[in-house]
Amino acid sequence: MDKISEEERIKRAEEISARRNNRIPASNINTRINSKRKLSTLSKVFIQVICSMCIFGVFYLVNQNNSYAIEKIKPILAEDTDFESIYNQIDLFIKNISNSLKNKNNEESSDEQKNEENIVNEMQENGENQENNENESSNENNENQGNEQNQDEENKNEENQNNEENDNQENQEQNTNQEGQNEGGVGGGDSAELSETDQDIVFIKANANFIKPVIGYITSGYGEREATEIISANHAGVDIGANTGTEIIASMSGTVELVSSWGDYGNHLKITNGEISTLYAHCSTIIVNQGDYIEQGQKIAEVGSTGRTTGPHLHFEIMRNNKTVDPQKILEL
Repeated sequence: MDKISEEERIKRAEEISARRNNRIPASNINTRINSKRKLSTLSKVFIQVICSMCIFGVFYLVNQNNSYAIEKIKPILAEDTDFESIYNQIDLFIKNISNSLKNKNNEESSDEQKNEENIVNEMQENGENQENNENESSNENNENQGNEQNQDEENKNEENQNNEENDNQENQEQNTNQEGQNEGGVGGGDSAELSETDQDIVFIKANANFIKPVIGYITSGYGEREATEIISANHAGVDIGANTGTEIIASMSGTVELVSSWGDYGNHLKITNGEISTLYAHCSTIIVNQGDYIEQGQKIAEVGSTGRTTGPHLHFEIMRNNKTVDPQKILEL
């Protein structure tokens, strides 16, 4: 028998084992292993070529220098490249780029959002300012309308007051004329002349204009009344009740003839215009001086209770040549 080499013996044993186990013969296994190794080597070379071409293209586009790109590719082709690390580096590079792009997009979106918010806020502020301007203009219009209405009402009230005063004067003159006619002679002769008091009243009405000197109410009228230790029997004027310190104004224009604190009238002053005079008594303070010219409606004093009095009030008189008349027959108090 021929001697079998050790290698042939091993091959036969493997073939027998493969037949028994329905396996591929060892020779086929070796062939496949070798082919896989060849394929892995070819694939690696192919990948290196592809990567070199890509790198060449990148450097060519960036630098437009082929020699420089070739110099960079040579070490890649000469060495066994670690593609896993390259992949990781590329992946990391791509992630960094994507993150930077996201951050940039976020910043741009935030800036756009801020701009939109600013625009909305400006529009709202403009709208509010416009509404405020409209409200202010409407309020001003309402105020102007209200002022015009109030002015119209005041004018109407003044006209009505003037008409009432004229009516009262006409009625008083008619009553005075009727009284004179009633006192006439028997048989329908000429009417008797007016009394001195009535003549003074007619003269005062015809030659002077009066206003109410203080805001208050009549507490004691003109003429005879029940006397006490303080109250006189014959009252020469009217008492107008008011609180201490209430403003007293000039009932008519004229010159201050007298300012005094002597006697039962306490602090009092007298304003004269021709034959007609007005007197203001029991004042707490007097703010004008003797000789001053006073306009109608000007403040001259304040209500008090100085002199002979039972409480704060203004004693007001109207005179012609120092003869008093009933102020209530001259104006409404």
